[in-house]
Amino acid sequence: MSRRIRFALALVLVSFALTASACADASGPSGVCDNNNPVTCH
Repeated sequence: MSRRIRFALALVLVSFALTASACADASGPSGVCDNNNPVTCH
């Protein structure tokens, strides 16, 4: 039973990490150059 709980917890953590990563990608620089923020200008 303990192994099943650990597996479920690991699955939740991996799912959370993937979701956080996807959100970070989506909210990153959009390719539009912002003159006030030179970091977004390539």
